[in-house]
Amino acid sequence: MKKKYIDIGTITFNCYTFILILRLGVILFFFFVICFGGPLCNKAALFCIFAPMESYQCPVAVLLLVFNRPQHAAAALLRIRLVQPARLYIHADGARADRPGEAEAVVQTRRIVGLIDWPCEVITLFREENKGLREGVGDALNWFFGEEPCGIVIEDDCLPDPSFFRFCAELLERYAHDETVMHIGGSNLIERFTKDSDSDYFWSAFSLVWGWASWRRAWANMDIRLSGLDAFKTSDKMQDFISSVPARAYMLDKFEVTRARKNNSWAYAWFYSILNHGGICIVPSVNLIQNVGIGDTNATNTTGFNAQSAIVAGVVQFPLRHPAHQEVDPMREKQLFFHTQKSRFRLWIWYVLHLVGLR
Repeated sequence: MKKKYIDIGTITFNCYTFILILRLGVILFFFFVICFGGPLCNKAALFCIFAPMESYQCPVAVLLLVFNRPQHAAAALLRIRLVQPARLYIHADGARADRPGEAEAVVQTRRIVGLIDWPCEVITLFREENKGLREGVGDALNWFFGEEPCGIVIEDDCLPDPSFFRFCAELLERYAHDETVMHIGGSNLIERFTKDSDSDYFWSAFSLVWGWASWRRAWANMDIRLSGLDAFKTSDKMQDFISSVPARAYMLDKFEVTRARKNNSWAYAWFYSILNHGGICIVPSVNLIQNVGIGDTNATNTTGFNAQSAIVAGVVQFPLRHPAHQEVDPMREKQLFFHTQKSRFRLWIWYVLHLVGLR
């Protein structure tokens, strides 16, 4: 459903005192909500409550994906608040019937709309039933890109640096008609290798989804069923993806598991869709997203702590420095694989077990 919110301060009668009381109430409410979250989330959210708005205003629509973690959702929304997008979409999945207390957490999470205090069109899709990660997020993205020609996607545990929004907006415009470019990522777990580059981003086959952006034209190629995977396995596309034989075997196994619905991932289906259509992705030279959900017991996938994944968000400077050529560096692809999929040591253990049929 659609809801429009306007800045109360534009109403003609004098309601200045009312605004102050209302905003103070919102701040106090979310102060107590956030205090029950993790320490990283607390600091980031409290900073954003009292931080002034950025001079930059995001010109493209933003989709915020939330579920059952009010403290994370509030922190993410407060970070979005800094750049004041004119259109904000919020998707919330329904509670799972077999999880005691989750229904109340879902209700609390949806109350984050009270933090929206800038002139903004808010469009919500709050589900009554739980659709799960794969179907729920997939349908949310279909909904979002069905309404918008392009946009930015933030999950509730991903805290972007404000410069991330301008980074995405400028590149969404620059590559709007280049059908080869399908994905703009915000995270970079190998920034220690890339932060001193001559350009502010590089090209990759990896579609990193901790804060990202894309176009309707690209999302139209999303294949949640991974159709054509058998032919893809022996195609040049897979052979050209990454030179490491164990790494290729590992990724194909992930795709097969996703096709068989033995995991709940939409992201691997999107990764496959980009590879299958010969697309490429953008990765910033510095990490622009901090994932504060790593190790959270309420997380859907990232319940185990990973120190590499907890790196803080950096800042990209403008004007952007663009790569001279639209080429993927094979060495960086290996680095990305070992830092986002499996380390070298664990990969070889997996590969040996895979060869003998134990994986």
